[in-house]
Amino acid sequence: MKKAFFLVLVSSLILAVVCPLFPEKITFIHSNDTHGNFKSYKIKVENGERLIGGMEAASHYINEIRAREKNVFLIETGDILTGTLAAEIEYEGVTGGAMMEFLNRLGYDVWSYGNHDFDRGQHNALGLAKLAKFPTVMANIIYKKSGKLFPAEPYHIFDVGGIKVGVIAVMEENFLTEVQKEIVEGLDVLPIVPTLNSYVPVLDKKTDLIVVIVHGWFDEGVNVAKKVAGIDIVLVAAEDGRFKDVDGVLVKSTKGHQETLGYLRVEVDNDKVTGYEERLIWLWADIDLKPSPQVAAFVREVDDLVGEEYSKVIGEAKADQTVNYYPGEDIFVESTLGNWITDVMRWKTGAQIGFHNTGAIRADIKAGPVTRSNIFDVAPFHNTLVVFKLTGQQLKDALEADVERGWDRIQVSGIKYKYHPKKVRPYGERIDYIEIKGEVLVKKGNVLWPGKVYTIVSNNYLVGHAKEKYLGFPVTAPKDTGIPLDNILMEWLNKYKVLNYKIEERIVEIK
Repeated sequence: MKKAFFLVLVSSLILAVVCPLFPEKITFIHSNDTHGNFKSYKIKVENGERLIGGMEAASHYINEIRAREKNVFLIETGDILTGTLAAEIEYEGVTGGAMMEFLNRLGYDVWSYGNHDFDRGQHNALGLAKLAKFPTVMANIIYKKSGKLFPAEPYHIFDVGGIKVGVIAVMEENFLTEVQKEIVEGLDVLPIVPTLNSYVPVLDKKTDLIVVIVHGWFDEGVNVAKKVAGIDIVLVAAEDGRFKDVDGVLVKSTKGHQETLGYLRVEVDNDKVTGYEERLIWLWADIDLKPSPQVAAFVREVDDLVGEEYSKVIGEAKADQTVNYYPGEDIFVESTLGNWITDVMRWKTGAQIGFHNTGAIRADIKAGPVTRSNIFDVAPFHNTLVVFKLTGQQLKDALEADVERGWDRIQVSGIKYKYHPKKVRPYGERIDYIEIKGEVLVKKGNVLWPGKVYTIVSNNYLVGHAKEKYLGFPVTAPKDTGIPLDNILMEWLNKYKVLNYKIEERIVEIK
């Protein structure tokens, strides 16, 4: 009897080691679209303004979670670059390397490239990965000629509390049009679902849990959850802070720009997620923060690296200068900042018309003193001015394409137009009226001067993707002036000192 009892006891202990008696819990903390933010900043709330964000706030909230929960796993899903000067300074030989060092000091476990992590070139993107003290994963960016993966692991397997967790990442399929053409020369992006379907069955045999990082829209993450069997979690680098349970596959994103971190705690039992808790962690910074000393010290170091030059006041905004959204929809329309930027582009080049995509305007300017740093935050991409010609007919066609696309609308100068909404008129019949310097070009949808030629100034990104993304056709004989947009915005403000733009009905929807 004693021998039998001993054998049962030993067998039970062995079974408990191999198969835990209770479901294991893992807490995933994830971030995306940091875009160089490392210090707290003000946002509007119901009762005024609050401080949010910053690496010290991130450290504080992550440390709180680690203190009360085990198996905390940190994931960065891309776009740590482009947006502030911290992403522009060189650190350890890498532009924006300081942003990766922050992730190191916060104790991240894995990251994937975002499209903006290529903004300073392929070599610099590789430099970011080399600085990371954790794996870089990306499964669908390849070199066109060889077909080999751009240097990164397609996936990595981690042991988290005895649970084998596989993390695989994919880039949005429109990657090549989201970055300046010369930067992604020689690269290609493979379709997301077929790529995942080629890796996940192999990964499934080696793991208890599969996490897919999708750098793209939230709906793309939902599509992955529906079409790729065997996955458990999809973390999407979308800036919308959404969550959806798609037939047991958990799809989640955060707000981006360090407003929030994503929190997803899952119970894993017998190779399945059996329960979960999800929320957004708002990084409020107007409390008594207790960040890790190494993070706080690096915030001060990076702040010093940014330097005094960019803190110099070069002008004044009499009122908030902002990027506007169509009420109730995430669609950009005419904005005060868009009007100012396109006017400055024409001021510098003498062009008749200015075009600038709203997505390239990355920050608002608050009323009050305006510094060089504020201007850089607005225009951080180092886009250059490009001059080209369009006929009257091409102008109408370009604006038709702009209305059809809806998002990332083109801000304009030197031109005013009225259009019918998409639901009212079909594509090609929406632009009702165009006026250029008092001269009517289009009236009731008819082009009065189809062959008349106009000089346009835009930025090199918009021109580079004119056919695929913006105008609907390629630009003929563009001339890149080499003049950086951020420089001329500073030049204009240095000269005129006051920024006080208003909505001028340059873009009007016909009700």
